[in-house]
Amino acid sequence: MKKRKNRMQEAVWLNDQTYLDYKYRLKKIATSIFEWKNLPDSMDAEYIEYCLYAMGQCALLKTEEYGFINTKATINGNINLYGKPTALNCYSFGSVQYNRNVYYGGEPKDEYSECILVKNTQDIQPMPTVATIELYAYRLYQAERTADVNVQNAKRSRLILTSENQRLTMENLFRQYDSNVPYIFGDSENFKRGTVESLDISSAFIGSDIMKYKEQITNEFLTFLGVNNIQEKKERLISDEVGTNNEVINLNLMSFLAPRQKACELFNKKYGTNIEVKVRSDLDNIIKTYASSIAEDYEDKIAEETVETTAERVIQ
Repeated sequence: MKKRKNRMQEAVWLNDQTYLDYKYRLKKIATSIFEWKNLPDSMDAEYIEYCLYAMGQCALLKTEEYGFINTKATINGNINLYGKPTALNCYSFGSVQYNRNVYYGGEPKDEYSECILVKNTQDIQPMPTVATIELYAYRLYQAERTADVNVQNAKRSRLILTSENQRLTMENLFRQYDSNVPYIFGDSENFKRGTVESLDISSAFIGSDIMKYKEQITNEFLTFLGVNNIQEKKERLISDEVGTNNEVINLNLMSFLAPRQKACELFNKKYGTNIEVKVRSDLDNIIKTYASSIAEDYEDKIAEETVETTAERVIQ
């Protein structure tokens, strides 16, 4: 029973590790899509994206103690006629906690009485990304572990029937089998004909189907985030298919990008700063072409090269 318990514990451990690994992989993508630029030195872009990922919202504010900071945020007070919060409890690690009214535009009040609400999605009640991440991580974990079991079944295709006093011997032999030992030796006295029987429990290998299923899940997840995910060669797809996919990707991307940009606009209006948020992408995509930090850097590089070329021509 001890050996069986250990094998069960190993399977449970592998289940947990597979799920957590997929959750980490998907989180890494989700929290790397946007780049915050020109933030004050006292603010942290990674913490902004973490709060949006885990809680669905955060706050940008100015304090007398720390200057400009970004914190977690929960509703603290009433909501207006559009269902939006009028005040937030802004808090972070340690004893950092402030109660601030939410600034939605108009004439700014004093710099310390209001904060800017940053939403993860363009909803009245923004959703944290982690809620969807966990669903897709679970599906990928199920597919991966199914593939693992299917591969093992391809190797263990028979059920061995033997007496209890020979079970330990059989386990030791099959441990060698699992370790890919080329030659396995058994005691002829212990394995007489008729003392060991086997039943065929083989199953069809479906690894390729599972991998295709995983790819479909991953593509669906990337579409949800607004990330291009067409794996098939473009010449095999009709223009309508490509266009439809890009439109859905763009709409999903804008649901995340628009509220971040709105928060930047309000923060800049209230405090006279010039922070902005860009998409980390160099793909040929309408939104990403005009809202991509990569595209902006590329334009600057082209401009510099143009100036250098012009200067060389003037010298010549």
